[in-house]
Parts: sequence; structure tokens; C-alpha cells
Amino acid sequence: MPTRIPSAVFTILLLTLSALSGTQAAPQAAAAADAGMIACRALETHTDDELKVTVVVFHQRDQAQRTRLAALLREHSGTMVEVRSGDGAWRRARVVRLKSCFGRGLLLLPAPAPFSDRAEFVLRLPPDAH
Repeated sequence: MPTRIPSAVFTILLLTLSALSGTQAAPQAAAAADAGMIACRALETHTDDELKVTVVVFHQRDQAQRTRLAALLREHSGTMVEVRSGDGAWRRARVVRLKSCFGRGLLLLPAPAPFSDRAEFVLRLPPDAH
């Protein structure tokens, strides 16, 4: 019986630690949202190697950020933004609001593309644009 007590204690400790790490993730996600970052999803990507440009049609990843993305597209269409893909590097891109496609944006980036169709990325205005 004494051998079961340490394993039970170990299990409780693991459950407690995972619960605590989950509560820390929520404030970090809220901080990212407050910092003006919008989680997005690429719908289509097209690269022209000759012109050295990648075009990405995208929208918000989460419905909760739909209004924020719509406002950013309306107010900043044609301006430079920054995008961060899975590799963690921020890249500059030009964002354009697609008037004929509600809630969709277009990114123009130097090729090669930092992400592909259906990839998720974070979009923000550069610090000097605020």
C-alpha cells in the first residue's frame, strides 16, 4: 500500500500543475488580444516567383475577433501591417480590404510565402502605426 501513496501524490501534483498552467494561458491570450493582435486564417495563398510576391486571402480565425478585423480592414486598407506565422518571425505585409467579399482581407508579401492555405497567423499594426 505505501507504494500507491507516492503515485497518487504524483498524480495529484501533475493535475494541479496542469490546472495552474491552464489558468496562466488565459491571461496571456487576453494580453495578446489587448496588444492589438488578431488571430487569422489563410483561405488561399498564391505565389508568383517571377514577380517575387505572395498574395494571401484571409479572414479572422475566431468569430470573436470578426469586428476587430473588420475595423482594421476598413481603417487601414492599403497600409503596412505585420504578420507572424508558425516560425515566430514577424514579417511586413500590405493589407487590403476586399470590398466584394465581406470580412475578407488580402495580404501582399514578398515571396516565398511564410504560410500556406488554411495556415493560422497573427496580424497586428506595426508599433509606429498607432
